[in-house]
Amino acid sequence: MYRSDGRVSWPVKLWYATGQTGQSVTDFGFGTLLFIYYNQVLGLSGSYTGLGVAIALFFDALVDPAVGSWSDGFQSKWGRRHLFMAVSIVPLGLLFFGLFWPPDGFTQWQLFIWFTTFSILVRMALTFFNVPYLSLGAELSQDYQERTQIVAVRIVVGALSILGITAIGWNFFFVSSPADPTPQLTRAPYFSYAIASGLVLIALLAACTAFTTPAIAHLAGSRQHGRAFGIRRVYDDLYEALHNDSFRALFVGTLIYFIYAGTQGALWMHLMTFYWQLDTKSIQWIQYAGIVGAIMGVPLAPSFNRWFDKKWTVIVGVAVGAACDNVPIMGKLAGMMPTDPALLTYALVALSFVGSFVGVQASVTVASMMGDVADEHELRHGTRQEGVYFGSYSFSSKCTGAFGNMIAGVTIDLIGLNPDSKPLEVPVAVLTHFGAAYAVIVLLVFAAIWVFLPYSLDSKRHAHVLAELAKRRGSAPAAAEVETGDALAAPSTGS
Repeated sequence: MYRSDGRVSWPVKLWYATGQTGQSVTDFGFGTLLFIYYNQVLGLSGSYTGLGVAIALFFDALVDPAVGSWSDGFQSKWGRRHLFMAVSIVPLGLLFFGLFWPPDGFTQWQLFIWFTTFSILVRMALTFFNVPYLSLGAELSQDYQERTQIVAVRIVVGALSILGITAIGWNFFFVSSPADPTPQLTRAPYFSYAIASGLVLIALLAACTAFTTPAIAHLAGSRQHGRAFGIRRVYDDLYEALHNDSFRALFVGTLIYFIYAGTQGALWMHLMTFYWQLDTKSIQWIQYAGIVGAIMGVPLAPSFNRWFDKKWTVIVGVAVGAACDNVPIMGKLAGMMPTDPALLTYALVALSFVGSFVGVQASVTVASMMGDVADEHELRHGTRQEGVYFGSYSFSSKCTGAFGNMIAGVTIDLIGLNPDSKPLEVPVAVLTHFGAAYAVIVLLVFAAIWVFLPYSLDSKRHAHVLAELAKRRGSAPAAAEVETGDALAAPSTGS
């Protein structure tokens, strides 16, 4: 499982990365299909859809940190993380199918109840897998650069699985034809899509869980004593985490960014279908370009971290990715984008590739930084709390589908894009308002960067943290749960 030099072997990295396919399946469902499906196909108003995801977000705010704290203090022969991952897999697959297949004949209120209930349950099941899973990745290695490599492998596998899911989705389930040129606006394909997605979720997440169990004995947290779970402990852990300046900047910055990404992601299929009026072939090529750009960009993440360190890698990635998302929108509003569908597709494909190629550097690096912050936490407080940090990160990332869908739903209703609209029949004024609203949301990116600037846990600081941890482990039992508020020997990382 581990090489003689202490580094993680490639089979471990690859089997661990397989778990990202679960996130890929749910991301394609939530990010590409769910909003347009409930809004345009099933007829649920944008405001009701937004309210449903806001309620789901409230439950996420309770569950994510709780699962993180619980798994941090849990110990068994399956370690701290694997039992949580295992028990979530089958429920997640079944619930994902249920989310996409409500019974026929529902009223608006009944459809809202179904959507809200299953959104809560799917996200809860995903939390029970994803928070321990991400925490496991941070525990596999404490090396500053190898940690980035582990995340990079995970994201490459995730991007490849998104590529496969996208290709299969558009070419086997949502296939356009002269009789049905916009299959994403038809209910029938969603049934087989939901079944296939549920089965893929179950199979691949089970493989990830089973084939990473041999690593349990080598994980840093396996040397730590277990502790009883309690609600007060959850919020004590959160309070403790938020007193870390680096984590606070990282958490709030990613939270704001994910709200931006979630809003634009929820509106993306509306953008392609109504604003750009593209067919499904063009839409899938734009998605392919983004996925391939991410795959090609991921191997450069460790190099970006060496060139710019991690903080500036995130800032550059976020800024360039947001620019590529919004330049074509602003270009059309200014009358500067091509009107020929073929030329327009080429331009959007190129921007999608570049935005993902650079933007993925931020995705890889943020997850690596969470592990660095967990090392600093261990030095301050004597316990490893990856679960709390990744629980908070998971909550932030779920704002992609929660706050994003809520804002998107209200926006759709305000601009007058009604359910069951036809792409060529939407008034020009509605499309103009849609484009303006889509572009204005980029202001959230500037806010995220401003909040993130105080982050100061760079490579030199992290090397000092690891050196101090090594000294402590050489002089005290590693399993001891030290309760010290001032254990950090180096100066504070405060801004």
